Amino acid sequence: TKRSPEPHLQILPSGSQEIRAGKNLVLTCRAQVPNQELIKDLKWIDPHGQIISQDNRVYSESHTEEAAISLFIKRLTSEDAGLYKCSAIYAANQEIVASVTVSIIIGITWSDAPTEQYATLGTDYKLRCKVQANPPANIDWLKESVIVSTGDRYVIETDGLLIKQISKSDGGTFTCRARVPQTGELEERNIILDVQEPPRWVLKPSNVQGIETEKVEFKCQALGSPHPRYTWVDREGIDATDKEGWKLEANTGTLIAYQLERKDAGQYTCIAENNAGRLEASAQLNVIIKPRVQELQNQTFPVGKEKGVLTCKASGDPLPKIIWRKWSRNEPYLPGGQPDDSRITIEEQTVDAPDYTEGERNWQQSTLTIDTLKRTDDGLYECQAVNDGGKFFQSGHLTVEFGPTFEDQQTSKEWSWDQRQTNLSCMATAIPNATISWWFRDLEIGREDLDKNYDIVGHGPLSILTVSPLAGKYYGHYTCKADNIYGSAIHEIELIQAHEPTQIQQAVLDKVTSTTLQFRFVPPTNIGGLPLDAYAVEYKETRHLWNQARRRVWPIAENGEYILEDLSPKTTFDLRFGCKNRVGFSPWGAGQQVTMPKRGRPEPPILNAEDYGMAGFLNDGGFIELDSSNKYELSWQIPEDNGLPIDMFLLQYFPVRVEQSYSDSWVQTGDIVKIEIQNRGSVRHMLDMPYRDTYVKIVLQAHNEYGFSDESVLIVRAGREKEEADEETPNAPFTASQLPLIPIIGSLLAVLVLLIILIDISCYKINEIGFTNFLCEKAKRFKKFDPQIENAKLNGQCLTSTHTLQGFGSGIKENSPLLDTNAHNRVNLTSINSNKAITVNTVGYDV
Repeated sequence: TKRSPEPHLQILPSGSQEIRAGKNLVLTCRAQVPNQELIKDLKWIDPHGQIISQDNRVYSESHTEEAAISLFIKRLTSEDAGLYKCSAIYAANQEIVASVTVSIIIGITWSDAPTEQYATLGTDYKLRCKVQANPPANIDWLKESVIVSTGDRYVIETDGLLIKQISKSDGGTFTCRARVPQTGELEERNIILDVQEPPRWVLKPSNVQGIETEKVEFKCQALGSPHPRYTWVDREGIDATDKEGWKLEANTGTLIAYQLERKDAGQYTCIAENNAGRLEASAQLNVIIKPRVQELQNQTFPVGKEKGVLTCKASGDPLPKIIWRKWSRNEPYLPGGQPDDSRITIEEQTVDAPDYTEGERNWQQSTLTIDTLKRTDDGLYECQAVNDGGKFFQSGHLTVEFGPTFEDQQTSKEWSWDQRQTNLSCMATAIPNATISWWFRDLEIGREDLDKNYDIVGHGPLSILTVSPLAGKYYGHYTCKADNIYGSAIHEIELIQAHEPTQIQQAVLDKVTSTTLQFRFVPPTNIGGLPLDAYAVEYKETRHLWNQARRRVWPIAENGEYILEDLSPKTTFDLRFGCKNRVGFSPWGAGQQVTMPKRGRPEPPILNAEDYGMAGFLNDGGFIELDSSNKYELSWQIPEDNGLPIDMFLLQYFPVRVEQSYSDSWVQTGDIVKIEIQNRGSVRHMLDMPYRDTYVKIVLQAHNEYGFSDESVLIVRAGREKEEADEETPNAPFTASQLPLIPIIGSLLAVLVLLIILIDISCYKINEIGFTNFLCEKAKRFKKFDPQIENAKLNGQCLTSTHTLQGFGSGIKENSPLLDTNAHNRVNLTSINSNKAITVNTVGYDV
């Protein structure tokens, strides 16, 4: 007979189980017995010998329809691996057991392998790469795709790569490669190694000096990898940037204090740190206290006092140097005695500071002492305190008192007329100010003399006496008296009665054109006590009455020339002249009658020979010697147009040479260059002459409808080349060709003429023959009629005045048939341009 199997338990699936972590697993345990009702206490036991706990991840379930139990394990982990048992009791006394091994397959997992790792330069470092895998993984390393093998510096360990004595070249990308041969799994992880360098000083902080209220910088700089972080702390370890106005530049390590204070002085420490290390260095901050003048008081002394002292006290750290200077002189005073004034000495010393100062212990004191004070010592004295922090200025006044003087008095005479009020001003100079009183004829005005025609404004230092001279008694000498504690002084001012000037003595006609007359005046014999301020003329056409006359007034001219313009050509004018002072006009006098010439060609332009504009000089030969330049700016004055406006100027220039046979004769040697310059007020023209070391004749003419004026001529010598000028030797031997022929020939001719004259005179004296004798005989037979002399003979008078063109308005007063002052004296002048006669009549007027 077939034997029945022994009671046992069957686990499905059968055999050992290899499950990947993270998966779910179910194991079923079934009882293989004849009578399933006899199975009791069927259960699962974990690898730790504990009955399976019932939770959400690991639990068991019994089957109701059969003797079986299932084990559920969700999301398998490595802790779930091990031997699981299923046990039961059969027939009340038989224990049956079955087991199964569960293996968890773990894929490659990076448990400790950061992708960025940091090592310190010069130290040993293990590059971490810890891998979890089941089955275990094999680890190897690559750097920049090159396999790393164990050697002197590299040691491959199970949890990383040990690198000995890290260098900069070790930085870069390493690859940790894990592979499981049983499963064929392969994983790689790139790890970046940053080799960090501890900070090292590039610039250690150094002691600095800062000026109070100004900016100061503490500098420190370190190199490291990564870039160091900077911190500055004071002696007490407090961050310096906690101070108001202090700032740290994080990138450079520079600490800046924008408003330095005295209390900021002390030690400061710069800290530079990164992950690889830390550095510290300290420096001292010294605060310079700016100088300040603390005391300087004004002083007052009388003139002649034995000593006058100004004292200046100044503070600062370091103590300042004190310099004295008077505002009226540029140079400062020197310590000790002064070389230019032994009366003045400077002394300096250190003194204790008062208790109220801000921590200063000492002040610097300087005294300026002046012996035997003079008035010139009065003034502002500047005390200048100087140290490394800067300069401080303060001025004190030294007052030198003295008695009154009238050194600033401007006037000693004043004038009045027509009972006009006049101010007499008196300025007294004194310290302290003087009191001024006015005196006239030994009586003090305002106290002893109470005349209402006097009015005094001010009693010092300026006093003004207003006089209303209603009668002649108010004219005379007034006395201004000034008094102060040091004495008194007087000043006399004469009040003079002024009047209009008398008639001018003479009006001299200097120049005539068709539209202008130019005069000079001989002033009157009596100008009325006041200076003349103007000359005047009244003029009219002869056919008009004087009430139709026009008037021209000229202010006094420095050159004494007065021009009357806009006259009509070919017209006869009557003119009378006067002058003016502050009182009024003189009577009209010095009458003249002038007939203007007709319109004609303009006057020649006046060349400004002295105003050559470019580099050069006017030499003794009368021509302009230019330097190496060949440019010349010609300038001129616009001439009189003689009745018709000037429309243009004709400028010509051409090379010339001196003709040796004739003195002062220039001969043309080249082409003439002509330039027409339109007259739009032009008085300058730049010439660019294409000549070198050549004389150039410049001709300028003015033009109007009547034609061209006479020529105005200027000779210019064009500049020589610099090399040629340098080659000239001033000490070269003299040759016959250099003799001045023209002066020699001229001298010989002059000697010859003189000999002929002497011989002719000798013949006249001895034999009464010759050219001189001929002239004398002719003179005896000819007798010139002179109307003045003949008139004097008829009247039996001596001729005491000559009535000529230069003496208009003066001369004989007696009525005579030859010289009637009511008749016109006619003098003919000839115009150069028009060759026409100009009639000038001298007329005497009763004014």
